[in-house]
Amino acid sequence: MLLTCHEVRPETADVTSFLFNSDQAVDFIPGQFLTLLVPIEERTSARAYSLSSIPGDERLKLTIKRVPGGRVSNHLLDALKPGDQLEAMAPAGEFHRDIAGSGAWLLLSAGCGITPVFSMLRERLQREPDADIVFVHSARSEADKIFPQELEALAAEHPNLKLHWVLGDNTDPDPFKGRLDLPQLQARVPDMRQRTAMICGPQGYMDAVKEMLRTEGLAEERIHSEAFVAPEPASVASSDAAGHNLSVDGIELPILPGQTVLDSLEKGGLPIFAACRTGVCGSCKCKGEKEKLESTSVMGLTPEEIEEGYFLACSSTVTGDMALELND
Repeated sequence: MLLTCHEVRPETADVTSFLFNSDQAVDFIPGQFLTLLVPIEERTSARAYSLSSIPGDERLKLTIKRVPGGRVSNHLLDALKPGDQLEAMAPAGEFHRDIAGSGAWLLLSAGCGITPVFSMLRERLQREPDADIVFVHSARSEADKIFPQELEALAAEHPNLKLHWVLGDNTDPDPFKGRLDLPQLQARVPDMRQRTAMICGPQGYMDAVKEMLRTEGLAEERIHSEAFVAPEPASVASSDAAGHNLSVDGIELPILPGQTVLDSLEKGGLPIFAACRTGVCGSCKCKGEKEKLESTSVMGLTPEEIEEGYFLACSSTVTGDMALELND
C-alpha cells in the first residue's frame, strides 16, 4: 500500500506522530503494527511501528521514537514531511485486542510502548464505554508523557478507566514514586490477578513487569507482551538496535544477535511460509551466505543444498550482514 504523510505531530522532545492517508482501505486489529519501507540513499529499510490510531479513524497514525544511532527513526523524524509518500506492508502482529479478551484489562506500557495499548484502549472504550480497565504508563518525566491530554480526557469521561502515571523523576508517592515496582502496583491494582495484562515497552521493562505479575500470582495465560521489541543492547530498545541487516530483493531488515531469520522476516512483514517452526518440515527454506549462518537444524535439506547456501529460516541466525533469497 502507498501512504502519504498528511501531518507531522511532535509528542515529546524525541517522539513524533505521523498521520497518513492510504491509497486503499486498511483493516487492522488494534495493537498491530505496520511495516514501512523507507528509502534512504540507495538502500530501502523495513521497520515495524505500532499503529496508535484505531479502525475508523480518518487517518493512520504511527508514533515513532528517535533512537540514538537509529538510521531509520532518525531519518523519519528529521526528514519526513507532509506530502511525502512511503510504501508499507499490510498490518501484522499477534499482540492485539483479540488476545486481551473481553474481561477486565491491565494495560502497562513504558515510553513509546504506549502506542499499541493506547490503540486497544481507545477502541475498547468506543465499543464498551463501561469496560473495566486500569492503565499504568511509565515515562522518564512529566515532559516525556505520550498522549497525556487524550488519556486524561478518556479517564475523565470514563470513571471505569483508572489511569496511573509512573514518572522516573517523581519523588511524590502519589500517584507513584519513581520507578514502577510490585508494592506500588499492588496498592493501585489490588485485583490484578483477575485481569488480563497487556505489556509493551523496552525489553527490560517488559521482563520486569512480567516477573512482578507472576510473583503476584497472575496466571501465565493472562500475561501478554509485544514481541517485536528487541532486547536492549547498551540500553537501547528498538528495532533500530545494534545487530546485522538482511537484504531481500532490495529491502533491508534488521536482525539482532540471537534472533532467527524467520523472526526478522516476519517482523518486517515479508512473505515467508513456516509450518512447523521447529526445523523439521523445511517449508521456510531460504538461500544465503553459508559462511555467515549458524543453524540448529538442517532437516529436509540435501548436502548439495546446504553447500549452495540453503538453510531453514526458523532454525538459523546470522553472524554478519547477509543477502538472502526467499524460496518462492
